[in-house]
Amino acid sequence: MSWTRPALTGLVLAGVIAGCAGSTPQDAAPRSVGPVVAPSRSTSPKPRPVVSAVPLPTAVPSPASAGSSLVGDTRNSWAFAPLANPSAVVVEGSVPSSKAYSTSKVLIVAAFIQTVAGGDPGRLTAGARELIRRSLTASDGNAVLQLQNAIPGGIAAAGGAILRSIGDSTTSVPSSRLGGMQWTVREQVRFMAALGGGRVVSAAASAYILESMHPIEPQRWGLGTIGASSIKGGWLRADTETRQMGIYGDYAVAVITAHVGPAVLQTDGDSAHVAQMNALAARLKARLS
Repeated sequence: MSWTRPALTGLVLAGVIAGCAGSTPQDAAPRSVGPVVAPSRSTSPKPRPVVSAVPLPTAVPSPASAGSSLVGDTRNSWAFAPLANPSAVVVEGSVPSSKAYSTSKVLIVAAFIQTVAGGDPGRLTAGARELIRRSLTASDGNAVLQLQNAIPGGIAAAGGAILRSIGDSTTSVPSSRLGGMQWTVREQVRFMAALGGGRVVSAAASAYILESMHPIEPQRWGLGTIGASSIKGGWLRADTETRQMGIYGDYAVAVITAHVGPAVLQTDGDSAHVAQMNALAARLKARLS
């Protein structure tokens, strides 16, 4: 999923403003959800739009579809590392581009908790928690932009500092439009392994983020079909990458396809290569077993 930064003025650290679903026009005016660090009683979430079930065609086979390995594949790639030994990253396959799209929302949430809540998710208000929930479950672009715009000093510095703290010295975090950030499957696995080890921001923040990474049912494809415990995906169009990162069993994992197979409309109005991600997830499960 892709999104652009709307014009927001008058934003202060005492509060962020809430908006509509990720498909809201860029110039739609968000609504206030209240302060971001003062205690507050949560409210019932509003109903989310749901895309009707669509029969999915069979995934288009990749060059390496005969086995579980992606070695030699130039249109699909994955990386994985044992949580008990996160430096032992295995990368197989390759893709011409690794745009983050909505997987970047996880980094934005981490940077928000670090800078606005002092690394303590217990300081988040109900309004901030609702924005995080919408960002990481329904991939709500308007919600995450409100979190991003509340980060003191901007996302580039805060997000970059988090990545450097876990050993990622290559990923460059832009000041806006994080969907276009190049974030390789290797570095996404490094990030997920750090989350699993409680090393992103703080142990409490890492646990809170992992607990929030449970997509809504229409987006529970790919890693969601093999029982991954925490997942975040990213997508845009039929001719762009679709990807996911998450925790599967005792592994940090990341999967990406360079627009192989048909694309399916998502709740945000963008499209993902669902059938191919399902096929890759099944092969990854076989690879790790």
